[in-house]
Formats: sequence, C-alpha cells, structure tokens
Amino acid sequence: MVIIKILLIEPSESIGELITKNLQRNFDADVLYAQNAEEGVEAIKSDDEISLIIARNLSAAPILNCLYDLSLKTPFIVIGDFEHVYKKYALVSDQLRLEEINRLVLKALGLKKEDFDHLKLPDYVPFPVKHFYLMSKSPCDVYIKLLKKTGDEYVKRLKQGDSFAKDDLKKYEEFGVGDFYILKESYDLFMEGLIAQTLNSLKNVRSMEENVEVIGDSYVISSDLMRALGITPVCIALVNQTIQSMKTQILQSPKLGPLLKKILEDHLSYSYRHSYLICALSYSLLPKMEWGSQDQQASLLEKICMVSYFHDIFLDQEKLVRINSHEELREEAKAGRISAREQEQIQNHAHHAATFVQGYPRLPQGVDVIIKQHHGATNGVGFPEVLTAAISPLAIFFMVVEDFATRILAIENTPENLAQSMRQALVPLKEKYQLPSYRKIVTEIETMITPKKS
Repeated sequence: MVIIKILLIEPSESIGELITKNLQRNFDADVLYAQNAEEGVEAIKSDDEISLIIARNLSAAPILNCLYDLSLKTPFIVIGDFEHVYKKYALVSDQLRLEEINRLVLKALGLKKEDFDHLKLPDYVPFPVKHFYLMSKSPCDVYIKLLKKTGDEYVKRLKQGDSFAKDDLKKYEEFGVGDFYILKESYDLFMEGLIAQTLNSLKNVRSMEENVEVIGDSYVISSDLMRALGITPVCIALVNQTIQSMKTQILQSPKLGPLLKKILEDHLSYSYRHSYLICALSYSLLPKMEWGSQDQQASLLEKICMVSYFHDIFLDQEKLVRINSHEELREEAKAGRISAREQEQIQNHAHHAATFVQGYPRLPQGVDVIIKQHHGATNGVGFPEVLTAAISPLAIFFMVVEDFATRILAIENTPENLAQSMRQALVPLKEKYQLPSYRKIVTEIETMITPKKS
C-alpha cells in the first residue's frame, strides 16, 4: 500500500486541523503540520519522504524557492491566489472546498479514488448520540463501545429497523454514553437515514415550543456535520432546511415574547440559542431600519439567518462563542481559561467563516462580507480597538444585535424576567455604541423593548 506523507503549511490551526482530518480520513495520510514558511522549509530539509506539499499562498514562495534550490520535484498545491516564475504548482480556491483539495491530491500523486475508498473510515464509526435525536428508526445496526483491559468491545444495541424515541437516547446519555457506533460498511446507509429522517422531522407540523427544540437539534447536527465534512450536498440540504425552519417559525409567531422565552431555555445548545435569538430580534428590528420594501425586508432576514448560522461555525465551544470583544479575549487569556490555540480560533473565526461560506451554493449576496465584518474588523481578524462606520450597514446591524443577544444570554433567569433582562442588557450598549450608524440600532432596540404608554 502506498504510504502518503503530506506537508501542510497553514497559519490557522483550526483550518489546519480541518484539512488534516480530511487528508487522514480520505487518504490515510501521515500529515506534517507547519504554521509558516520557515517551519515548512525546515520540514522539507529534514524529511526526504514527503509525497506532497499543500501550503497557503502567503507561504508558497519560500517553499517553491526551497524546492528549486534542492532540485526537488515534490508535487505542490497552493491554497489561494498565487503567481511565481517557477510554475511547478497547482492552485486550489481559498474557499476551502475539501472535495476540491482531495481531487487535486489524487491528480498530483497520480492515484485513483477507488484505491482509498476503504481507508476513509475506521471499522466502527462514532456518531454522537445527539445526532440520533431527530430519528425514530435505526437505518442500520448500532453499537456501543465497552472499554475492557483486553481491548475495546462493541455491543449491538439497535438492530436495523428498530424504533426508538429521544427519551430512550437521553437514558443512554445519563449513563455516560456519548457516542453510538456503526460499522463502516453501513456508513452510507446511516447517513442516508440520518439526513432523510432529520429533514422529515423538520417538516412535520408541531407547536412553536416543539419546533424550537427540533430546530435546535437539527442546528447541532448540521453544524457538526458541516465542520466535519465541509460543504457537501448532504450538509447543504440539512443546513438549508434548518435555516428555513428557523425563518418560518419566526415569521409564523404572532408575538415575539413567547418565542424568545422558548429560545432562551437552558437545555438548548448555547450556540443555537445565540444564533436564533439574533434572528428573532432582527425580525422585529429590520422594518425599523427603512431598508426597502416588505419583499426586501424578507431578503434581509434571510441574509441575517444565514449569517447567524455561519458566523461562529469555527467556534465549537460555548466559552469561545461568548467572547465578544478584545477586552473579554484578553481577560480570558490572562486568567488561563482559554489556550493559545483557542485564542487563535477566536481571532480568526470571522475571516475563516467568511472564506468557508464563499463555497456555499446560491449564497445570498453580501453574506460573506457581513460574516467577515461581524465584529467590526474589515479583514475579519480580531476585534477593533475603535469602532468604525466603514463597514457594511448590515454588518453594523448584526454586530449590535449580536452584542445585545450575548448580553441577554449572560443574565441569569432571563426567560422568567425577559423584559427586565433586555433592559439590563441594553445599558452597556448605549455607552458602547456612540457612532450614529450604531446608535440608531441601539435606539430602535430601546423602542422595541420599552412598553408603550396607553
């Protein structure tokens, strides 16, 4: 069997991890990771068994020069726009489409896809129990893993066709079972069942309270799959239906208060509550912004729903999503509550999410720009020390509403005291946002939450 050793040079650890997992899963590759050109050059000089090099465009020139100096003909793939007089490289879009990278890896190494199909998965493939929440029938045999001194043992718990309910799954979780396992031969069958049953569950008619919970389960499943698999047809179908369900529920709710209270319930994931709260608040605020007709307002709401779903796609922990400013980031880092890697994730998540979403089909115009600028930085990196009006008006709108949502979620007992919590969350916004384009949104929030005098 061919042993593939790939040198990956990528400044972002989170993006590097995503690409690394993809290469390991699809090619059983031994991936050497470097964050910059200097580390990459050292790796090339010290290891003569590298089969392929993949590098971000900013690091590409020194790598090519090194290959030229050492008279090496190692295949080279560059991520992003790049030009060099030494034309021995292939280009891949910086929109991070993993299937495009995989195609070029096969081409660069002169290999066939069929040679690696059996390597993509371990014998038993883990799936979080929560990924089964919207299913009612097992599409294949399902196992749990028992840890024993003689080695892992897999015990069948569900047979293909067995029915189950979410409450049954919760009992497994209460006993400490975090993952179910399927045989790798059943992977395609399981994924078909997961997507089909989840989509069907989303389309069923339910009460508002039940819908919010179901959409929350779908949000978690689709986000996890998108991070693991990238932008694939199955992920696109699930994300589209999840976003559509969020938007439909908002449009069909006669009053905002009951919907907000349900969204804020603690048993729902923080990321979901955060994103959905932004969408629901935006629905009430957008008409006040005088940005066009009713049809245009619907288009703006769709954009906000897309942005709310994707803006934190590369932040997979609640503590990271909660950080909303340079001061908060510095405080968390100083206290040792986040690692250097997590700091890098936060600093670059807007830029990476904006780049990632550009590969999404039929993306509403401007969504990637809003995502990139949603913390106020024009390049999507970090948090600006001073706010500026020189970013997209919708990015300003999203930034203020997200800040408001984050502050509401930080207040204890919010569902029971929603009006009071909203007034409390508004106070720091009035002090923080002094520029007219920001202050207008704060004023509209205050008008929305202030009871009308009869």
